[in-house]
Amino acid sequence: MTKSQLVKMGSIIIIWVIGGMLTTLYEYLFLANYPGVLGTQPMEEFNLRNNFLAAAGGLFVGGLLYGLLEVFYFQKRVQRERFWVAILKKIAIYSVILFLLLVGISLIFNSVLSNRSILDPLAWSNTRDFIFSIAFWHPVLPILLLAMMSSFLLQLSERFGTNEMWKMFSGKYFNPKEEERIFMFLDLNHSTTIAEQLGNEKFYGFLNDFYHDIAAVILRHKGEVVEYVGDLVVISWTFEAGSFETQCLTCYREFERAIENKKEVYLKKYGVVPEFKAAVHCGQVIIGEMGKIKKSIRFSGDVLNTTARVEKVCGNIGAKMAVTDNLVAIIPNSPFDMEKISNISLKGKEEPIDIYKVLI
Repeated sequence: MTKSQLVKMGSIIIIWVIGGMLTTLYEYLFLANYPGVLGTQPMEEFNLRNNFLAAAGGLFVGGLLYGLLEVFYFQKRVQRERFWVAILKKIAIYSVILFLLLVGISLIFNSVLSNRSILDPLAWSNTRDFIFSIAFWHPVLPILLLAMMSSFLLQLSERFGTNEMWKMFSGKYFNPKEEERIFMFLDLNHSTTIAEQLGNEKFYGFLNDFYHDIAAVILRHKGEVVEYVGDLVVISWTFEAGSFETQCLTCYREFERAIENKKEVYLKKYGVVPEFKAAVHCGQVIIGEMGKIKKSIRFSGDVLNTTARVEKVCGNIGAKMAVTDNLVAIIPNSPFDMEKISNISLKGKEEPIDIYKVLI
């Protein structure tokens, strides 16, 4: 299990436990008739502490099961579905699981735990009465509500990116900030030719499959997708994340492996396998919320322009990946051999720069 998966599961469990405790508090204040709220005496048998512990324990297990399903089942099964279709499918499956689970628990309680046989007609009768009673909905509704909210938030994070959602919710970049960042511009080779061969619709599918196949690698190497621009994807790292074990460079090799593993699928579906090149550069940028109708976190600065220009010269110097001397300075222990190419003129730049061709 990766760190991002652990973080996702941990977040789900925390949300579920808090949800269970808030539900218990609601029951204590309103359903149990706390003095002064409804003007009546509280239920004598309602123990707030015990119900808190029961809710926390039960929802911890529920959150754990939900997290396991999300991370190891739904993440692969519904990631290419429409937003509302994915949510409805999840809710339908969770409803069936919850129904079977509650029926099973009720049957065990009414038979084995009540010193009866599992085939005892009275046990089945009591279980049936529970299913068609109001009491059945007491545990069902809060859990289904939690599942719906969790599924909605997870689908949003899949669509817009967990990091971007957190930045927007927290307001971290409501006021623009200057940060040091690493950027990679990853561009498909021969995309114009491939687009002409495949046609617009099929080329769109080709690009979409490529972006999906490299997504797990980006997350595993702590990168953030800044944006997709046609056949190019812009990836960003903080200095700490990108320089740690040179993740901003080693991810390229993982991209190649991911595509190599899908080689036969691409050949069968499109008749061509994606090939790509990349440029990596670093420096200070301004990060902030931009726009009104479609507000998003945007990066601005000369670092982006320089990275784009370096990517354009990769073909000229025969490089799969090229990096700048700025980047080399912060990753002195790179696992790759590099060939320095001095005095490269970049379009729009007055002064030539040194570029390193990464030998992969």
